[in-house]
Amino acid sequence: MKCEGNCLNVLGNELRLGIFKALANKPQTVGELCKETGKEQSAVSHALIQLKKCQFVESKVKGKEREYFLKAEAFTKKKNIFEMIEEHEKKCKAGTRKK
Repeated sequence: MKCEGNCLNVLGNELRLGIFKALANKPQTVGELCKETGKEQSAVSHALIQLKKCQFVESKVKGKEREYFLKAEAFTKKKNIFEMIEEHEKKCKAGTRKK
């Protein structure tokens, strides 16, 4: 999945930002995110795809479900927001060049 260079815009969407905040608390499945956000499964799944494209979210299989969580390396460093944005944009641009 490749980043399309508009990752800051991705967080400008109310649902995606809500999912981002929910995952900051703990990893969750699509079903759990649906309950938390009050949105349908298709909307949550589509939002998760966008968050994955921008490398904000990762997932792992847990039993019969997939659990989503924030990509740790992007959000655990002690940096200011501008440094984090610059680093993320560099990773996105590097990822789009690889084919």
